[in-house]
Amino acid sequence: MALTPERVPPSRWRFLGVVAPALDVRPGWLGALGGRHQRAMGDGEIDACLAMLRSLPAVVAEWSDGNVALEVEAVVAGGALCRLARVGEGWWADPGAALDLVAPHLGEPRDSVLLLYPTDGSPGLRPAWGYTWGTVDVLGGAGFSAIVSDPWPGWATIEDPAHGFVHEWLHQVEAVYRGLGLGEDDLPSLHDVADRRTTRRDAPDREETYVGHERRTGSWRPWYRDYMTGTVGPKTGEGPRTRGLTRDRWLRRPNPA
Repeated sequence: MALTPERVPPSRWRFLGVVAPALDVRPGWLGALGGRHQRAMGDGEIDACLAMLRSLPAVVAEWSDGNVALEVEAVVAGGALCRLARVGEGWWADPGAALDLVAPHLGEPRDSVLLLYPTDGSPGLRPAWGYTWGTVDVLGGAGFSAIVSDPWPGWATIEDPAHGFVHEWLHQVEAVYRGLGLGEDDLPSLHDVADRRTTRRDAPDREETYVGHERRTGSWRPWYRDYMTGTVGPKTGEGPRTRGLTRDRWLRRPNPA
């Protein structure tokens, strides 16, 4: 019997979120940045980080119209993050730096890994919200993202506080589907958002660009929603086309056994 759209299973992603409860990077690791960099999370910060990670399945399910089932395991690492690596304009916990904290939790296959860790606020240790790598061999082919926890006190008061976490995870997703042959005509770059708006006829934000929505609310939710449902609108001069991840496109990646 053929599957009707409502019977097609969602795309399943096995997601590991690891909270590093402390940073303790000694001199010698950071080159010219120098010094020793330390900060330990309090119980409230750890609890907020775990709660954020555990909120992601419901957020992604809602924003993707049920196209995605994110299966999240959120854990606290057994020690401090003791290494950082030079990446782009700053220093990040790259997959190699994070491996000692992540490896004890890799007994089961993972599709996505995210490390959430504190910094001491030094310039260069938090140059952006987060950073993402595509598939990583030492993580069994999982994608990897690193996000700093420093803004956690504001999560309770901002609109759609999970949107930055969804952003970094979608960078992992984008890498997977590029590898499966989806070009930018069908799946725009996650940063190719300017001059776009939704194609949804019933959307309350239909006339507002994604950038305009973010400027008004601080949230990229409509952009990620349309990216995960194949309802991204064209830029000026682009023709009509289905852009984004429809259910059929999500399922070009076979679900794990």
